[in-house]
Formats: sequence, structure tokens, C-alpha cells
Amino acid sequence: MLSVLLLIAGVGTLVPFAFWARGGAVFGKRLWTLIGLLPFLQPALPPLDFALISWGTGWPGLVSGLEVTALDLLCVTIWVGLARPRLHSRFSIVLALYLLAVLLSIFQADEPTAAVFYFWQVCRVALLLIIVARASTDPVVRTNLIEGIALGVLLELAVTVWQRFALGAIQTPGTFAHQNTLGLVLHFAIFPQVALLLAGHRSWTTVLVPLAGMAIVILTTSRAALLYAGLGFLVIYGLSILRHMTLRKGLLGIVGCLLILSFAPLAINSFAKRFEVDPLREQEYNERAAFERAATGILLDFPLGVGANHYVYVAKNFGYSDRAGVLANEENRNNLVHNAYLLTAAETGWFGLTAFVLLLAYPLVAAFRFGWRTGAGPETDLLMGLAVGLLMVCLHSTLEYILLIRESQYLLAITIGLVLGAVRQVRVASEAVDLDPLLPWPLVPAPR
Repeated sequence: MLSVLLLIAGVGTLVPFAFWARGGAVFGKRLWTLIGLLPFLQPALPPLDFALISWGTGWPGLVSGLEVTALDLLCVTIWVGLARPRLHSRFSIVLALYLLAVLLSIFQADEPTAAVFYFWQVCRVALLLIIVARASTDPVVRTNLIEGIALGVLLELAVTVWQRFALGAIQTPGTFAHQNTLGLVLHFAIFPQVALLLAGHRSWTTVLVPLAGMAIVILTTSRAALLYAGLGFLVIYGLSILRHMTLRKGLLGIVGCLLILSFAPLAINSFAKRFEVDPLREQEYNERAAFERAATGILLDFPLGVGANHYVYVAKNFGYSDRAGVLANEENRNNLVHNAYLLTAAETGWFGLTAFVLLLAYPLVAAFRFGWRTGAGPETDLLMGLAVGLLMVCLHSTLEYILLIRESQYLLAITIGLVLGAVRQVRVASEAVDLDPLLPWPLVPAPR
């Protein structure tokens, strides 16, 4: 009852604001900064997060309730008040396919309510994606969104420094529940700023965010986060040089190498402390492989999936964990397969996996294709950074399921929305034909 009253109060407060702000300058100002900041701030503030239905810890899956957050209510507000024209994109078909795949998986689930929990989460994230895509055709909105994300990175830096040096934590999660979550979502935030810096765009965000991001990645002491962050820096720098080599980029490359060397003692110290407490053992790799064997077995037996939010339930109760060799303790048996693609496939089947891959591939291809253009404005530089960040997340997700949790999906939605909005502006500004990022031929002339 309390959750329902909170929802009613929240909607009652926000709806009048939506009509007041409709068509006004509010949406071009700091409201979008808040949207960018909330995915980082919200996990640390429980009052911003409640559930209409909650199973607590009684369900071992991705989602354990019908959740609503302050960001969701803000999205509803913007949806009501947003006066910008619709953004026509073939990505809507891809998004609909993924939503359909998750919806159909409900009918495969032993506990349909648990599957509905995840479908509800995906719908909330889709709403955020849609409003960002529509609004971010405005460069002011994009700037404020990126500034909000930058503020989130600075918040994480402050929290991780406090956790390491005041609390003595070896692996620092920041405001998130786990350090691996923080390590993955940083890819969305860092590389757009690096791309803008290399292209000559000077602001506090392009200087502070890469530096803060490097420090945070080291403080998380996550091997995968460090690996893909380093790879991302190499990729974005290499692509920037291939597009247009300048003396400034050469100097930035030298400065970057010196900065990385300066962070080396902190990295060595962090990982040395981690492995003193949690030494690297072959068992870790066997355990990861065991989870993957369990998920593969489920997919082969259930090509339509076992239902969203159902991997642990099926693996633990129907013998898949036993046959895969997962350790017989509560912590391991309630854990998820550390691979977002295998987890998606096991729960939503081959159709769901295909839709999920398309969901990631469409904006990735679009960002690289339109971002590669030179001389088309700062949008192309931003697109290259968004593309590299999304690519690192896609690669990182072969080792983690984190992309399927709420916090990561919020930032994924913002990133995809930014890509769609920036691509739209690049096409219209250059008076290009309407090219689908996945097709090499023109379809419909772009609107003028």
C-alpha cells in the first residue's frame, strides 16, 4: 500500500510540471543534466527506488519485483511534456523485436510473474531510450546529457576514493552494488569525452572525465574493466589518427602514455592487495566455464528459452548446475552465468538472442558509419566516442551479465538514444539521403 501511495504522490507531483514545461526551455537546460546523473546517483539513494510488488530476496534472478524509480517517473513526465517531433527510425523495429522476445518468454516461464518483472524493466528502459532519441536531435540536450554523465563519473571518483582510502575496501563499487557494474558502465561515459578531446573540443568534461575514469577503473580492481578500458583507449586513439592525424593528437598521445605510466603504481598496488586476499586460482575459470555449460545446456533443451528472469531457477532446480559442475553451495547455485549473450539466449531462446544482438549492433554500426565522416560537425566526433564505448561494453559483456541489470540498461538506453539523435542531425545537416545503418543503399530522401 505504501508503494502505491508513493507512486500516486510522485505522478501527482510530476504531471503538472510536465504541462508547465511543455515546449519550454526547461528541457533544453538542466533537466537533461539530471537525466544523465540519475543512473549514477539513484543506486545510492534508496528513497528514489521502490517496488509496487516485491519478492525481496526470495527470487534468485535479475529482478525481484515490479520496480519504479525516480528516473522512471521523470521519463513519464518528459513523455507527457516533450513537444519535439517524432524521430522516425528503423531502430524502432529492432526495439519492438526485443520487447516481443521478452514478452513471448513469459509464456515459457514456470513463474510468469517473475518474467513479467523483467519485461516491466525492459519497458521502462525503452521509454528512456525513446525520449532521449527524440530530444537529443537538439545539440543542447546532448550537451546537457553528457554533462550529467560526466558529473556521475566525478561522483563515482569521490565515492571510490573514500571507499579505498577511508574504508579500506580493496575493490570499490562506488554507488553501485558491485565493482564490475561500475567498471562496465564507465565505458559509456569515458570514450565519448576522449573522442571529443582528441577532436579539439575543450571543456571541463573532456579533461576531467578521462582522468577520473582511469583512476576509478584502477580502484575497482576489476581485470575485465581494466582490460577493456585500455583497449578502448587504444581503439579510439587509433581511429582518431586514421580519420585525421594532427600534431595536437600526437602530443595528446604522448601525454596519455605518461599519464598511464603515472597510474601504474596505483594499479600494481591495487591488484597486489586484491590477490593477497583473493588469490587467482584455476577454480575461477572452471566456475565461469561451469556456468556457461549450464546455460548452453538450457538453450539446447529449450530453444525458445525458459523465460526471462529464470536462468537460476531452472539451472538450480532442474539439474543443469549439477551436470555442469557448478559448486554445490548457495552462493554459486544462485549466481548468474557471466555472459550477457548466453544468459539472454537461455532465458529468451534463439529469437531473443538474435533480437538482443540486433539491439546492440544497429546503434553500433550507425555510430561508426556516420561518425567516420569528417567535417560534419562535433556530432561525428561524439558518435565515434559513443561507438567505441558501446563496442567495449559489447565485448565486456562476454564476461559479465551486468548489461542486463537495470543500472547498466539505463546508461545503455541513454547511449543508444544519443546515437540515434546525433545520426539524425548528421543526416539532415549534410542533406544526405536516408541511409539505414545496416543497408548500403538509399531508401527515402531525408527531410529538409
